[in-house]
Amino acid sequence: MPAANLQDMSYPDRRTSLLIHAALTRSGCDAATIGRVHQYLADAGAVPMLTRLRRHCGYIFAHSLKTTKLVVHVARDMSVDGSEHAVLFVGALLHDIGKLAVPTSLLNATRRLRKTEIDAIRSHSEIGYDSLSDTRIIGWNAVLDVIRHHHERLDGSGYPFGLTAPDISWRTRCVTVCDVFSALIESRPYRPAMNRDEASAMLSQMVAAGKIDGDIVNALRRWRPE
Repeated sequence: MPAANLQDMSYPDRRTSLLIHAALTRSGCDAATIGRVHQYLADAGAVPMLTRLRRHCGYIFAHSLKTTKLVVHVARDMSVDGSEHAVLFVGALLHDIGKLAVPTSLLNATRRLRKTEIDAIRSHSEIGYDSLSDTRIIGWNAVLDVIRHHHERLDGSGYPFGLTAPDISWRTRCVTVCDVFSALIESRPYRPAMNRDEASAMLSQMVAAGKIDGDIVNALRRWRPE
């Protein structure tokens, strides 16, 4: 990441960029791809949004970094063409950006939520899409696809559109699996973290039910924390 780019940023945005850079570097991401990720984020004006997310709800920002690190592993394990990497990783980083519009009282709630409150949280995929849909960058439609559809399920049981397998891209399937696994192994205000075996068993149940991609789950199982 060029030093000049950092110098042009406010301190909060500079810190956000450095956290992203560190997460990608620790995941073994190559320098060229890391540079393209930063360029995508800069061109889209997305770093200030991620800074706001970090301040709005720290665990959601940390979750986005963890999800991205898992996606890096899957892409490497499944020998995904390097030309796909930057777009895929940016989609993972931004998949929950719509939660900026969700009150922290809901994100941090420990009680059972009402249907209207669940609907408010679920709206984040459409809000995130809308907030970045005017961006005009080559490859950006693939990022928007991930943001909008990462809660879709292969059997049509997901949201917001109830898409089925033929209409869900591999990129989105990848982020979906890593998003679910990352969430399960993290502590949340409303539940403790699962261990890897418990989370893996839940993914297996979702594969058996036809909800998520089994090949991606198998690749993810080969991940070992650094």
